[in-house]
Amino acid sequence: MERILFANIGWMIHYQGQSANDTISGGGSYRNDDKHEAFNFQNLHGVCYGYVQSVNWGHITLSRIDTSIENTADKIDDVLVIWTARRPDSGGTYIVGWYKHATVYRDFQKSYAKERKKYTYNIMAKDEDCTLLSVDDRTLEVPRAQRGQEGGMGQSNVWYADKDVSAIKVFLQQVKDLVLSMGKTSKKKKHFKINVEAKKLVEEAAIKLVKETYEKRGFKVLSVEKDNLGWDLEARKDKVHLRIEVKGLANEEISAHITQNEYSKMRDKDNANYRLCIVTNALHTPELSTFIYDGDKWICEEDCEIVLSFDEQVAAVAYVK
Repeated sequence: MERILFANIGWMIHYQGQSANDTISGGGSYRNDDKHEAFNFQNLHGVCYGYVQSVNWGHITLSRIDTSIENTADKIDDVLVIWTARRPDSGGTYIVGWYKHATVYRDFQKSYAKERKKYTYNIMAKDEDCTLLSVDDRTLEVPRAQRGQEGGMGQSNVWYADKDVSAIKVFLQQVKDLVLSMGKTSKKKKHFKINVEAKKLVEEAAIKLVKETYEKRGFKVLSVEKDNLGWDLEARKDKVHLRIEVKGLANEEISAHITQNEYSKMRDKDNANYRLCIVTNALHTPELSTFIYDGDKWICEEDCEIVLSFDEQVAAVAYVK
């Protein structure tokens, strides 16, 4: 892994352009509704066009990526670009995805694509070489220089990770292992019907699937089902602490009964780390849908077009219109 570049951007779920269900948090100095990196994982005719706002307004020092590159070069190919962002729930800068075999330009490139508002870009790669991590797979924290980490990422949104520091070498190996272990994230649209019954056996299968999913992500998962806290599982990895409520369904239909206690916890102002995990076809071909609160509504991480609606009763029924 010789050619590598870290690019820090705002936090989103899908990076397919901003919508009511997926807005950007943090990032460059542009207004939130005008941040170019919102399209960084949009597949535009087989290509992803990435934007990072560097200190020099787009000027990237290519010779720091590869010392054999002339300072006058306009671009460099075959770079592993690691995209990072600050987590809005726990803080800290984490890896959100990457481009393999990317082309990195020294300066911003013009774009005439209306699909991405004609925003400029300075990094590009084939869509097949681009991987966006799901929100709860974003658990590898990037060392920051201002936290006493020598050689870590500083104030600039562009980091070359080229300091000869042992801690950075260890981190780069962790990055390499992550890239090798993860495949391209697949976002499949789901079609749901209504079903309000979830039997105990189905719930147990759902709990098992969710627990295994988060353990594979490196979380330590603790069951708190009997404690009546308003969630079933607690998942911890470093500074990330998630509260997870699990609902299991016997088929593809989705309509989850939520108790009054669970609903109150979902509505807490401190609910950025709360997850509602709904498992369909739990006993046969289970499929997990993870719902995250974006500050306004509960949206499905796997498909941002799916938004929960609530019929408030003594407790609540969550369903997809």
